Amino acid sequence: MSTHYSPDFKQSIVQIISMPGGPSIMEMSVKTGVHHTSIRKWIEAYAKTPVMKKSKEWTPEAKLKAIAETLIMGENELGEYLRANGLHSSDLEQWKQEFYSSQKSAGRPKLDPEIVELRNKEKELSKDLKRKDRALAEMSARIVLLKKSRLIWGDGEDDE
Repeated sequence: MSTHYSPDFKQSIVQIISMPGGPSIMEMSVKTGVHHTSIRKWIEAYAKTPVMKKSKEWTPEAKLKAIAETLIMGENELGEYLRANGLHSSDLEQWKQEFYSSQKSAGRPKLDPEIVELRNKEKELSKDLKRKDRALAEMSARIVLLKKSRLIWGDGEDDE
């Protein structure tokens, strides 16, 4: 008499066996009571289908939530959480490292290159304007002195 198992059950057995450090086919056979040839057929059928969520499919918020949820978990709880969410422990460790390294490098945000260029141009134009204001003030002072000297000594043309 043959027993029929649900596709979810079969996939979960394949997933557990294919995890790093997971049990062997024979160990799983003894543990579940399923014949090892059936498990081998399931591996052939389900090993090629993606059961695990790819770590790229996780949003940054979901990654942070997973890190926060797993920080206080024990080893057994962590294993259950990883299996339930289709994760590897290496994914979780990588996310933690990325999060911690991003926190260390946090500082002043880099400015947009266009803004930096515009600020530099503004400084240059401001310097140029100040230089021209000084030159204009100097020329105005010379004109005033020239007029006053002519009033005091008269025009040089009248003397001749």
